Amino acid sequence: MVGSSVQPRAAADAHRPEEPEMSEDNDPAPGWSEQQPPPYGGDSGRPQQPDQPAQPAQPARSSSGGNAWTPAPPAPRPGSVPLHPLSVGEMIAGTIDYVRRDPKTVIAISAIVGFVAAAAQLVVMAFGVEDAAQLPADPSAVTPEVLWSALSGVIVTALVTSALAGVLQVLGTGMLAHVMGRSVIGQHTSIGQAWRLIKPQALRLIGATILVSVIVALALVLPLLPGALLLGAGASTAGGLALFAGGLVALVLSVWASIGLVLTTPALALEDAGALHALKRSWHLVKGAFWRTLGIVLLGTIVGQAIGSVAAAPFSLIGGVGAELTTVSVFALAMAGLVSVLVALPFVAGVITLVYIDRRIRTENLAAVLLASSQSVEDETT
Repeated sequence: MVGSSVQPRAAADAHRPEEPEMSEDNDPAPGWSEQQPPPYGGDSGRPQQPDQPAQPAQPARSSSGGNAWTPAPPAPRPGSVPLHPLSVGEMIAGTIDYVRRDPKTVIAISAIVGFVAAAAQLVVMAFGVEDAAQLPADPSAVTPEVLWSALSGVIVTALVTSALAGVLQVLGTGMLAHVMGRSVIGQHTSIGQAWRLIKPQALRLIGATILVSVIVALALVLPLLPGALLLGAGASTAGGLALFAGGLVALVLSVWASIGLVLTTPALALEDAGALHALKRSWHLVKGAFWRTLGIVLLGTIVGQAIGSVAAAPFSLIGGVGAELTTVSVFALAMAGLVSVLVALPFVAGVITLVYIDRRIRTENLAAVLLASSQSVEDETT
């Protein structure tokens, strides 16, 4: 009897699904893979249709009979946003909420990026003032050779420091995408956890950012080439018209490319994708929602930059006093840049990450996976 009872139990254990892998911090990692299960109540044997938008919850019929209807229950909200297709207001509120949930992490990441950017600005200004003082007082004596000899140092310094600041901003944006992704399912993230998550993705993220920059730059430059060539050949009228038309085309193409690839960073960070695949994922997710994505990203960027400018205004006013650059004015301008990055970076990064999550909720039923992940987090903490 004992043997017969053990065999069915062993057979049941053999068919039991494996438990999800745990992250190195013993936190269940959310299922950010682009392959998601069918919606609740769906047939797992049917082919998945990821491009179908998520259907809103239908109102429930009153239990007392009659034709009365009661509103559907609210969507679950384990973290910064409810797990349903997000409105613009919910994205803005969710961005503020993820900063409130992990203020030390968000501020630390933004401060590191802002500090390096401010330090780069200080170095460039200091070298620029010193090198400019070496120029001859007589403007006619300033030849290209003299100008390069005097300013070559500050140009090289500006390129190096700008590249360093740009790399840190890319990594900081990726870290903030991880913080937001975990905040959506109710997980808190330390700066150490954010760094461990982005570290193996750093080179891919930098490469993807360079690819996006090159694509947008080509979209800007290529339409202008015919007009520039005509002007160089002496055809001023035709060249001017071609340059004007090319400028309009360049504007449209650059905006189209920028918005189509705007979700590259959260796609790479949260899905742990390759650089090229992240670009393709962003393009696929934005497809069919270009104007909505453009509006939300533009609004988030304007609001973030406006808040940053207001916060940095006192330092900007101090730095703008007087016609000459002094130690105080240079330091004040650098502090203005630091404060602006400190405020704007987490806001814009948060909005873009929520646009990515919203697109996946609408097209890939990501809400079901995030809800399951959030419930696993609750089970681990209880």
